[in-house]
Amino acid sequence: MITSESVEKACSEVGEYTDEQMVSEFDRFFRAQPAVCDFVVELTHESGQKIQELSLFLSYMVFKTMEVAEAPSTGVNPEDIEAAYHETESWMARVSQAEGSELQSAITASLQRDTEPFLVQYVISELNEPMEDGAELNDEEKGEVFFVLKTVISSLKSEPKRRIIEVD
Repeated sequence: MITSESVEKACSEVGEYTDEQMVSEFDRFFRAQPAVCDFVVELTHESGQKIQELSLFLSYMVFKTMEVAEAPSTGVNPEDIEAAYHETESWMARVSQAEGSELQSAITASLQRDTEPFLVQYVISELNEPMEDGAELNDEEKGEVFFVLKTVISSLKSEPKRRIIEVD
């Protein structure tokens, strides 16, 4: 599991990058995880540039944090991403069934069971911060980016992939 210290260290390192280093890092990310990058671009292409750029940046941060934690992920294939996508859909459906006061406790309980709670919490905190231009994301935009990043996190985690079997 990724620790909060790993998230902080990755953020600190990236915060010190020059523009040239950032470009180089994104090139490295695109080469190391082309399927993840294609997924993010494909899923966000109709959402506008700021959503796409934020989703790609946060995906890079997840990738970087895993490297800092010495939990590097191998190249993710489209099948892994599809499985993670369906896992995220299922998770979102379960969480959205909760209402009112149950919603917060359902989300909290779910995040505590999540295999990478510190990465998920990092993404949530970033979504609640204003963008560089001062604009804030609306709830729909936050939900879209969160869905993409939850899928990316599930795709990149290095443990063996399992199928989720739901019993009615």
